[in-house]
Amino acid sequence: MKVQLICGFLGAGKTTLLKNLVSEYGPDTAILVNEFGELGIDGTIVSEGTNLNVVEMPSGCICCSLRESLVDAVREIIENFHPGQLIIEPSGIASPSSILLGLKNADFTEKLQFAPVIGVIDMTFFIEVIREGDIGNFFLDQIKNSDIVFLNKADLVSPEVLEECRKAVMEINPSALIMPTVYCKAEIPETAAKNQISHFHYSPQFHAESFTFSGTVKKEKIIDLLTNLKGGEFGNVYRAKGIIRTENGPETFDYVNGQVNFGTIGEAEQNKLVFIGLEVNRSKIENAVRS
Repeated sequence: MKVQLICGFLGAGKTTLLKNLVSEYGPDTAILVNEFGELGIDGTIVSEGTNLNVVEMPSGCICCSLRESLVDAVREIIENFHPGQLIIEPSGIASPSSILLGLKNADFTEKLQFAPVIGVIDMTFFIEVIREGDIGNFFLDQIKNSDIVFLNKADLVSPEVLEECRKAVMEINPSALIMPTVYCKAEIPETAAKNQISHFHYSPQFHAESFTFSGTVKKEKIIDLLTNLKGGEFGNVYRAKGIIRTENGPETFDYVNGQVNFGTIGEAEQNKLVFIGLEVNRSKIENAVRS
């Protein structure tokens, strides 16, 4: 079974890339989505309109402590679906090296063929955090273990910032194929996986607050909340995403680093919202959404 790992920090564009890829793959492809927090959002978004087997692993980050759970999930996928290809989209605070080490040390590793690892970087804040302690270590781990690096959101940065990001990635991993992208749109180049793993200690202190409730919400309230997230009133929120039932029908929303996007989705049985960061104020968020 061919295994493709897509890694990237919170909101970098992994799910967008995954949506781009699944349109090209046949029914023998399985997808393993791991989300930080108790509530899965990405699996629903990715699986819409496809006949692929999508398996969600919520409430984890696929770090060292969850390596065993990941191996068990992959084993079950092999036994239940017998796919020719597996794509793994870990949470945005996952350690890529831990995922690779877990799979390469699994008792079924001889059944796996590792495709090049794709790392997705959000250039709108990458330079700000690359040398920032724990988060910096995440990027070292991600870039060192990626064979292909997408410098995503190229439409939102200047040519100077793009070049600065490219140089920073090259310093860390000179052998990586580096590709500027918008919405992760690019043809995946033919290249071989390095199969060398570099591990950096990374122990994120993030937590997630998840909400589910029935009925409809006013989109204006969601817009106001997301617009004000960067100000710190609701805690240090790095990432927010969800599926909401609005007066105009089901929609998705996406927040990262002050950027807000909405999209459409076919169905939504209930509202699902997730906020990830440091010291996230659950009660204030709930009051803002439901008051």
